[in-house]
Amino acid sequence: MRNIISHNSITWVDIQNPEPQDLEYLKENFSFHPVVIEQIIPPSWTTKAERFDSHLFLVLFFPMYSKERKQTRPRELDVIVTDRVLITSHYNSIIPLKAVFDECNLYEQKREEYMGKGAGFLLYRILHRTWQDCGVKISRIEQKLTFIEESIFKGRERAMLGEIAFAKADIINFWRIVRPQKGVFTSLRDISPDFFGEHLTPYFSHLRNHWAKVMSNLIISKKTLESLEQTNNALLTEKTNEIVKLLTIFAVIVFPLTLLAAIFGMNTKYLPLVGLPGDFWIVTGLMLAGTFFMIILFKKKKWL
Repeated sequence: MRNIISHNSITWVDIQNPEPQDLEYLKENFSFHPVVIEQIIPPSWTTKAERFDSHLFLVLFFPMYSKERKQTRPRELDVIVTDRVLITSHYNSIIPLKAVFDECNLYEQKREEYMGKGAGFLLYRILHRTWQDCGVKISRIEQKLTFIEESIFKGRERAMLGEIAFAKADIINFWRIVRPQKGVFTSLRDISPDFFGEHLTPYFSHLRNHWAKVMSNLIISKKTLESLEQTNNALLTEKTNEIVKLLTIFAVIVFPLTLLAAIFGMNTKYLPLVGLPGDFWIVTGLMLAGTFFMIILFKKKKWL
């Protein structure tokens, strides 16, 4: 599906789910290098920033979170930009990109604001919006870590095992998507003075700094989760040790009872105390005495 917005001398062509006829459209209407056109349809797996005589070709990826799967997955965005033309191509809907496109399409004021300063500034606005969205996703991860921390210290360590696993997978996927973008934003910052003009250099430097901020927050979240996982495991281990300790103490305390019951349950002819007046109470007393002895011993050793 191809959508086009034109304002003054600036044209934005947004292509979703590109097909061969979209490539023919680009070949017929623009003078892009054939190498660029060939890379539009097959999905890419790596970021890219390539400069040609009259245009730039960029391949970027942005994290998108699925609530159903509790997973973060990459969304690819291919960009071809000249001084007056911006081509965006993607296979799945990218919400921040759609938001900018709808604003330009519906509101004259936004169209002038975003497209009135050239295709380079429009590219900046799109990338800035997507990285603002990344900041929102980082905040969601931080809120999740706060929930995990509070739950751990409320005694829900075992329930948090699954939550920690999901959060760890989320951060790892986020990391794998964000980390490779460094080269693209660094290249844009370095190319912008010559390609777009000095007036746009601060904007693309801001994008590079925004990426660094997102990356820094992601590193903090990663280390925080590692600490929470260690704390959760330590508390679970402590609880397990306490249970084992109680079971061991119980087994040792009742050992005299078990031993005497086994002795006096032997099918032999001559057993001590058996047949004496009050033999039942004597044996019961010995059992209780043994039990009390073990309890006193454990308390003296401060095991109870």
